[in-house]
Formats: sequence, structure tokens, C-alpha cells
Amino acid sequence: MKDYAIKGRLAVATPQANPTVEAEVRRILPNDVDYCTLRLLSESGDPKTRLIEYLTSLPETIKSQFSGLSVLNLLFGCTASSYLTDEKTEKNVLRLASEALDGAQVITATEAIKQYFNKNNIKKIGILTPYPAWLQQHAEKYWADHGVEVIATERVEIGSDDTYKIYELSTNDARPGLVRLTKEDCDAVLISGTGMPSLRLISELGSTGKKIVSSNYAMTLIGLSYLGLSPKNQKDWFN
Repeated sequence: MKDYAIKGRLAVATPQANPTVEAEVRRILPNDVDYCTLRLLSESGDPKTRLIEYLTSLPETIKSQFSGLSVLNLLFGCTASSYLTDEKTEKNVLRLASEALDGAQVITATEAIKQYFNKNNIKKIGILTPYPAWLQQHAEKYWADHGVEVIATERVEIGSDDTYKIYELSTNDARPGLVRLTKEDCDAVLISGTGMPSLRLISELGSTGKKIVSSNYAMTLIGLSYLGLSPKNQKDWFN
């Protein structure tokens, strides 16, 4: 651990086919913080069931994949799992997951976003997602139920009701919708979902004066803050 994780080692839990979480977390973390990946698994062909199982099976996934590996906290990189799972169930699962990690904190993407909103006094948001319509509805309801006013939405079309198609998207697919949302009367724009690339958009459009936060960015930022650490400077994300 001292050779490659001088200031700490995190765990990053990512959906089984998601290629984006690791790539973005790697760019945000300072060089002296390392991470190990946990793949969230489900054999279900139904996307809703699969997304829920990513969360509800987390304690057993930790036990089978990490086998006692020591980490300082775990970043749970599937925003939609929280949108679809009731809070009582989620709270119990996260407690068991923390126990499986010898007490390490488990930070969901949604919890990180909520903390980011609170720290920055964000009450009104625009939401950009790559979700199918059925999941978009759950996302909007989740934030409304948590006291955040959703004043505008943009959805990147993936041509499918299955979320696997999200992983084929690029920054260029998301840019037009984000540009439109930055012109809305909101405190911030949320790029919801860990599978669609977000960091170039945050870097390029963050100078518009509108706060832009994504699931991956919030999750990593808050995870580092628990360790008293700061993220890598944005200008170094792609150097």
C-alpha cells in the first residue's frame, strides 16, 4: 500500500459493463491515492432488476471479490440503483457492505451528489441523463422527493429501454443538451449516470458560471473529502 497508495486506497464499485467509472475516477484522484475495482454483477436481462441487484447484492459481491482487501472507503458507482431502491433497503445494504469492508464508509453516487448540493447551497437543478424514459422518471422523482427542484431536463437518446446502450455514448452526444441546460435559471446542472462521459464537459463548460456536477465527479470529490484530500486540478485531468 505504501508504494502505490501513499495517501490511501479506495474501492470503486462499477456496473459490470460500464467502461467510464474507472476512467473518470482515475483522472480525478491525486497520484498518491489508488483504487481497486469491484464489478457489480447481475445475470438479469431486465434492466430495472439488474440495477437493483447491483445494490442489493453488494455485501456478497464485496466478500467474493475482495476477500478481506483493506480500503478506506468504497465509491458505489451506479446512480440508478439508488433511484430504484427504497431508502430503508439501501440503508440496510450499505450497513452490511460497510461491515464486509471492516467498517469502511460506503458512499453512493446519489449521497455524494446530495452532499455536493448541500455544500454549494443548490436548490434548483437541470438534469442531463442518458436514461431510457422509464428511468428518467425515477431520477426526476428522486430529486424532487429530496427537496431539489428540477426545473429543466435533457435526455440523450440511446434508442433502447436497456441501459447497456449508455456505454456507447461519447462527450459529443451529451454536449448539446448540457449547453441548453446551462442557459436555464438553475443553480447547477447535474449529469446523472456514471456510464456517460462527463469530465470533458465539466472542464469545457464549467467556465459558463453555472455549476456542473456529474455522478462520477461528485462521488470521487466527496470520497476524497472524507479522507481530508482534494481532487486533481481540472487542467490535469487529460494531461
